[in-house]
Amino acid sequence: MTTPEKKSPTEPLDLQRKMRETISGKRPLDRLYPYFVPDYELPFTHIGTEKQLFVDNFMLDHLDGAERVFPEPTRPERPMLEVGDLPWEVAEYANPIVSGAIYDEADGKFKLWYTISTEGNTFNLDQVLCYAESEDCLHWRKPLSELCIPFGEHKATNIVLRDCSADSVVLNHDQSDPDHKFLLLHCPYGRAKEEGKLIVSSVAASADGLRWKVISEDTQYRHQHKNSIVWDESIQRWVGYSQHSHHWHHGPRARQVGRQESEDFINWSPKEVVLSGDWDPSLPPNMEFGGMSVRKIGGLYIGIVAEYPCEPLWCARSDGANWRDEVRPRLGLYSSRDGKRWLCAGKSPWVNNRGPGSPDYGYVDGPIGGQMVHKGKTHIAYLAGPHKQWVTGRADNPTLVPDEAKEASAARLELLKSLGVDPGWPSKGPERRSVGVLILREDGWAEIKPTYECGKVYTKQFVFEGNVLKVNADCAYGCVKVEMLDPHFHPYEGFSREDCGPLHGPDSDTAWRAVMWRGNSDVSKLWNKPCRILFDLHETSLYGFQFVWENATADERG
Repeated sequence: MTTPEKKSPTEPLDLQRKMRETISGKRPLDRLYPYFVPDYELPFTHIGTEKQLFVDNFMLDHLDGAERVFPEPTRPERPMLEVGDLPWEVAEYANPIVSGAIYDEADGKFKLWYTISTEGNTFNLDQVLCYAESEDCLHWRKPLSELCIPFGEHKATNIVLRDCSADSVVLNHDQSDPDHKFLLLHCPYGRAKEEGKLIVSSVAASADGLRWKVISEDTQYRHQHKNSIVWDESIQRWVGYSQHSHHWHHGPRARQVGRQESEDFINWSPKEVVLSGDWDPSLPPNMEFGGMSVRKIGGLYIGIVAEYPCEPLWCARSDGANWRDEVRPRLGLYSSRDGKRWLCAGKSPWVNNRGPGSPDYGYVDGPIGGQMVHKGKTHIAYLAGPHKQWVTGRADNPTLVPDEAKEASAARLELLKSLGVDPGWPSKGPERRSVGVLILREDGWAEIKPTYECGKVYTKQFVFEGNVLKVNADCAYGCVKVEMLDPHFHPYEGFSREDCGPLHGPDSDTAWRAVMWRGNSDVSKLWNKPCRILFDLHETSLYGFQFVWENATADERG
């Protein structure tokens, strides 16, 4: 073949179709049954031009003198976005839940939507969707515009939708209709209350992110809870991840991660549990999961899970049900290859609460799906809180049990109040919830580094598309050399370590750089050949690799 065999973008659907046709008798059994593999001419893993990161072992075959670690993101001392400075943001009930954070190529701006209370309700009623924007992901402004919804005598605001809760904003993968550039899935609890319903599931669309039009008032196949939604091209579905149930759920576990699918962003499948503290014996029994934000990079799903290590204080409802709500949430890092089976990456927690007095001492929760990338850094917004989620002292709280724990919790609360600190709700002091930001290297979710100065990394075999190999490595001090190996572990001619120019030097605005052998980066000679890569690390760290197209003709791309 003169062009590389293409990777099917819908490989999982192709395999499902192959299985159905085989079981129904429409397709004869092949010699590999009961195993099913994609119908490629070349029987190797096809990676196409997808990024290959090292969060899991999908592309890793052997580490020699090297180890994998999961870097903890950095966090600025101050929040990324604070609330309470505008007349419609009730500072005492500050709970800025980020609904979406997107880079808009049309105007080169990072755009963020968040919900906030205008009347003093904590979560559901009287919530409005507000808008902010930035050029660098760190410094955000709340532009006031008369295109937005007025508030009292204020004609120019950043309010873009009223009665908006449990909401998620996404950039539509289908840009054929400019009026549907952005999509919003949300629960208008005010309207639900008026209509005597428990939940209403609505969808709105917008061309600019400021003016929204409802395109679906409700559906019986609704969503529930704030969803982290991604378009999954491999299965041609929207996929949403959220907390599986409210704490009034009577199942064995209150907080678990649920998954839903949708073809049209309106009608959603029933929730299935895909991650639960009940399943993992390495977790303590008090661990619950408040939700998960997801991004998909190549064939890898990366989830940031809100972990809830609950304290031994239970709420007792009138019908006898118990649940726990006193907790300091933190974040764990998880990964999956199908979006359904999830495993913890590294040790938990991935991001812990910082010290007393910090913006997220009590709350590191609600990370937003996707990722904002700027100048070689990934930025992820999250909900930060200086106080934990207190149940004791709330007027609307049911009976707390057991008595000893209840009394101890009440004593701690009174001691804090005597010091002038009131962690209850509403907030009586300057400490309030805000939007924080996690910052890590672009695609730097997992790092492979030498255990002592030098190490080698062997990948599994694959075939690829593209004509240039790019590597994500921190080579500011040392260097990395790259070798393309044949099935006998011999370098293909012209692609040995001796031929490779060492990758060395500080990062620019991107963490990715092209590999060159004898001054040439063209790897098209290796199309349709089984390859594996040997990365030779010299006091440097490796994060991933990707084959890309650069200056290629349509005929070369196939």
